[in-house]
Amino acid sequence: MSFSARTEYFWNAIRHEVAPGKLLPSLVTSSVVAMMTVVLSVSFVALIFVDPLSGFVGEGTSLMLLTAVILGIFMAVFSSYAGTIAIPQDRVAPIVALMATLIIHEMRGTDPERIGITVLAAIATSTLLVGLGLFVLGAYKLGNIIRFTPYPVIGGFLAGSGWLLLTGSFRVISGEPFSLLELKEMIFSGAIMAWIPCAVFGTIAYLAVRYSRHYLTLPVLVLFAAVAFYAWIGIHHYSLGEARQNGWILGAPPDAGLKHILTFPSLLHADWSVVLHQYSSLIALLLTSIVSILLNTSALELAADEEIDLNKELRAAGLANLFGGFAGGMTGFQSLSLSSLPLGMGVRSRVVGLVSAFACLLLLWFGTGLLGYIPKFILAGILFYNGLAFLTEWVFDSWFRLVREDYFLVVLILGIVAVAGYLQGVGSGIIIATVLFVYKYSSVNVISNILSGDSHHSSVDRSPLEARLLNNQGGRIHIMRLKGFIFFGSANNLLNTIRERQADRSLPRLAYVILDFQQVSGLDTSGIVSMSKLSRLAKKEGFMVLAASVPVDIQNSFRSAGLLEEGPGQVRLFRDRDYSIEWCENEILKNELTEVQKEIKSLPQILQDFHPWRVDTSSLLNYMERLDVAKNYYLILQGDPAHELFFIESGKVKVMVELDNGRTMRIRTMGAGTVVGEIGLYLDQQRTASVVTEEPCTIYRLDAAALQKMEQENPALASAFHEFMVRVLAERVTQQNRTLRALVE
Repeated sequence: MSFSARTEYFWNAIRHEVAPGKLLPSLVTSSVVAMMTVVLSVSFVALIFVDPLSGFVGEGTSLMLLTAVILGIFMAVFSSYAGTIAIPQDRVAPIVALMATLIIHEMRGTDPERIGITVLAAIATSTLLVGLGLFVLGAYKLGNIIRFTPYPVIGGFLAGSGWLLLTGSFRVISGEPFSLLELKEMIFSGAIMAWIPCAVFGTIAYLAVRYSRHYLTLPVLVLFAAVAFYAWIGIHHYSLGEARQNGWILGAPPDAGLKHILTFPSLLHADWSVVLHQYSSLIALLLTSIVSILLNTSALELAADEEIDLNKELRAAGLANLFGGFAGGMTGFQSLSLSSLPLGMGVRSRVVGLVSAFACLLLLWFGTGLLGYIPKFILAGILFYNGLAFLTEWVFDSWFRLVREDYFLVVLILGIVAVAGYLQGVGSGIIIATVLFVYKYSSVNVISNILSGDSHHSSVDRSPLEARLLNNQGGRIHIMRLKGFIFFGSANNLLNTIRERQADRSLPRLAYVILDFQQVSGLDTSGIVSMSKLSRLAKKEGFMVLAASVPVDIQNSFRSAGLLEEGPGQVRLFRDRDYSIEWCENEILKNELTEVQKEIKSLPQILQDFHPWRVDTSSLLNYMERLDVAKNYYLILQGDPAHELFFIESGKVKVMVELDNGRTMRIRTMGAGTVVGEIGLYLDQQRTASVVTEEPCTIYRLDAAALQKMEQENPALASAFHEFMVRVLAERVTQQNRTLRALVE
């Protein structure tokens, strides 16, 4: 869609959404969303800008609100979902706070002014990096790649974010990082006691929102807590100066606003070498943003019952962060909680995002001094509430919906984040999930079916004598249908299965191993090594290895490994499983049939071998027409009417079906002693396939008129003929049932 077309579509949507009856609910919802955006943004400022950065609270607040303005406008215009609300994000705020702490630690002893500018430069850099990464992913339609992130790893990310938000609330109150190793000292110093009001407010807020589900619950609680706080300091006769001095209120400069947003010339005074040292935090920010957008978008799809274009969401968030980064703002993107809030009010409008952004702009224009009177325990409590929500969802609720190994991985990642750090937890989670995946996948059996040549024959119809011989000797053919991707674990299992079959003395001696690769998606180097081991085993034990339906890339790998050269134990390639089984059957018949048995027999002799007739079979020839035909002679043409059948005395014919694309597919091959065309004759229907000779053949033709004449002139012969045909068909059904049973088992 062109820019002009997109603009026209946007304004048409806005005109529709400001129609009478829709504007008022949108404005009410916008006021609630704007208030929550401001409170959350300021809580992130309190999390990030602690001593020695307290002098930059005004700049941080202005930049956070500016981020909310840019995000609100861009997502309202470019998002594929009309109700999208985007704000500075709680999921990346803990990482930004951690990055600020690392910068403070690295620059200790430096002028606080330069430390603050360096932190702001790092925030702007991270926002630009995230914006570029998101936009590239969306532009190249790579958004679906992130859906391959293991679910428990994502859960561990979010649980870890919850822990950092929870402990970040302690940092807002005390100005010191929370440490499990120093818990005793924090208790004795009174820092934990100062944290209790924050924890109480955050817990009450979480429980109220969890069980009421009303969109006004949290705003009312914030307003009530603020009123109660100022009533308390009034009763105890504390002045605002004393409250600010005691650290009970935020104390942002009263004149903070647009003029306090640092420009790029100011950021040039930052220590950029320190910024570059934060590469691990920058990478964590990018990955967390990508994964969080995926989670938020997927959850919002369910909540709104509407499909959302993930790549478009990535592009929109990318553009917003690029512009926000150039303005010095913090990373932000789609908020699940605030985007879901209008749904509960029955509103799904782009007006909500635009009006909320405009409210933040007005606050910036007229100054953010009023924000300096927000009690710190409320800001910290909002962080505590968000962290508790993440932890409850992924530590408590997930116990009931995740399999145990996935749940323990979530808890393990959370533990690593709490003890070692966010990036360590993320990295460890990915490594552990990968190891578990490899372990579980290696235990998956790549063998779809194991078949034996005595129950699973080729599509070649044999003479009665040959069929009985293959039923007795077919067990020497071991057929394995493979599936999936074959790599070191599964390839070794495949090799061990063949070893066990070769060593089983209760079965016929193994002569042929057929590997059907039709459902195989790939084979790695360890799989090639296992095939080489199989080749050496075949050479040592005297059996042959056949590979059917092998993809071209796997054939090339076999060829590079020297597996397709001539010689004992080498791999023979076949077009499909049926041709490979036919080749093995021909080898067995060639080796097992005596010279007498190989002699060409007349049709009456063949019929007697199949089943002794009660009448003289030679009289059957009186009703048949002998045909001596050359190779590629069509006995039956697909679509022709059926009024005859054929007995094959010598030679071979093949049954082929012509497909819609003009290609033909072999259905069966039929040799001496078999019958073809009987179904069409008995059912009086059109031919469903063509029959053509593969070599010179001697064939006897029996048409409907001759059969009717036989029934009139020689009823006993006709009765014996019909009995013979019933046995032929029953034998075919029995063989097909045996094959189907083998495939199912």
